[in-house]
Amino acid sequence: MNKITSSNQYFFNFKRDLNASLDNFYFSKKNKILKNELDLFINDSNAHNLFISGDKGLGKTFLLNCALNHKKFSEQKCLYIDIENLSNNVKVFNEIDSFSVICIDNIHCSNKDIEVELFNLVNKAFTNKIKLLISSQLHITQLNLFPDLLSRIKQMSCFSIEQISDDEVDDVIDFMNTKLKLFFSKELIEDISKIVRRDISSIKDLFVEIEQFLYSEKKRPSKRIIMSYLKKRINQ
Repeated sequence: MNKITSSNQYFFNFKRDLNASLDNFYFSKKNKILKNELDLFINDSNAHNLFISGDKGLGKTFLLNCALNHKKFSEQKCLYIDIENLSNNVKVFNEIDSFSVICIDNIHCSNKDIEVELFNLVNKAFTNKIKLLISSQLHITQLNLFPDLLSRIKQMSCFSIEQISDDEVDDVIDFMNTKLKLFFSKELIEDISKIVRRDISSIKDLFVEIEQFLYSEKKRPSKRIIMSYLKKRINQ
């Protein structure tokens, strides 16, 4: 496992997205409170540390990257650790006192050896007032962690990312359409909403595919071309 360093960013070389931005994340109605908490985490020096849980594909890793990329932390030393891809014998937590912000991704993947290291890290973070942002696919009530570590995490502000509702699908599609500057018509957006899977990760992946298709084929985003592409995609 190699440590990769970029400016003041220190991370272990998995899932670090240096382009992620909160402006590019669709916050559904149910997730507005999480957006407010992330804003506080970033901008308020007295804000509580955050624990975010949610199913795979809802954007936890993206949000951790968004936080680390924020201009508020550009002059601060930050650390990103993906527990899912962390070697058991790697001592990565020995120098955390020098960091201002630490993001720990996929804590549900930790084993007993890593949990002892994590417990020491969280204790130091609390003592030294280091901002701490942790993600998990499992809800705080479902985590099976070293009891003292779990107790520390429960002292953090805990929130879950909620799935988008059916009546928000058109809004998500329009959001992606605007961000990628595809200029789809309202009619085309409505047609896409009828066939796309009803989760934000699938919609995002679809729009990235469409953008790449249009670019590679040097085509304009007409309804005929897009629907033809989607039909071929469905039948593959």
